[in-house]
Amino acid sequence: MKKSWTSGLEPDQKKLMEDYFKGSPLLRERLVKLVQNKIRVREADVVSIASYESPSWSHVQADNNGYKRALLEIIELISN
Repeated sequence: MKKSWTSGLEPDQKKLMEDYFKGSPLLRERLVKLVQNKIRVREADVVSIASYESPSWSHVQADNNGYKRALLEIIELISN
């Protein structure tokens, strides 16, 4: 569990958050799978031939990189 989950919380809130986190492995595993699928779908769209025909391809690529980076951060947060 990442420290950011409990950073700034009162001790009783911290304990409750830790319990919630530990009590939800199935939910978190499912969410990881859903987010990974979103990454795969997005990557498939970006590498399609049509995306290279866009006059703003570099912007599309930059957006995709940021989107993927954000989703990977979420996976890090919810993984044990």
